[in-house]
Amino acid sequence: MKNIAVFLVLSLVLATTACTPLEKQAYRTVVAAKAFIDAERRIHTECPNDAVAVCGLLKQATSAKDALIDAAELYCSGPAFEAGGACQPPAKGTPASDQAIAKLKAAIAGYNQIAADIKGAK
Repeated sequence: MKNIAVFLVLSLVLATTACTPLEKQAYRTVVAAKAFIDAERRIHTECPNDAVAVCGLLKQATSAKDALIDAAELYCSGPAFEAGGACQPPAKGTPASDQAIAKLKAAIAGYNQIAADIKGAK
């Protein structure tokens, strides 16, 4: 339930503020991930049978989407963001910025890889 609330808040904040390309990419990936995972679950009615490979991949995709939301929240965190305001990424060129960017990019890549694995499992 917490992830749904975070997703909704993050969606609203990112949709209504001026975003950097990385923030936009993260937002679009989360939205696409939600739609893709929901569609795949409707197609694969045999899930949650973990003996079926695609079912395990769907669980991984959900976890990867949630990790992406967490990474985006970390990237955007700051007093204004936590109060419902605009994304506040760390100052560019700082170690915190480099780490937050790396984590967000890794989370996006991780989800994209699992989504590709699901598409390949069909």
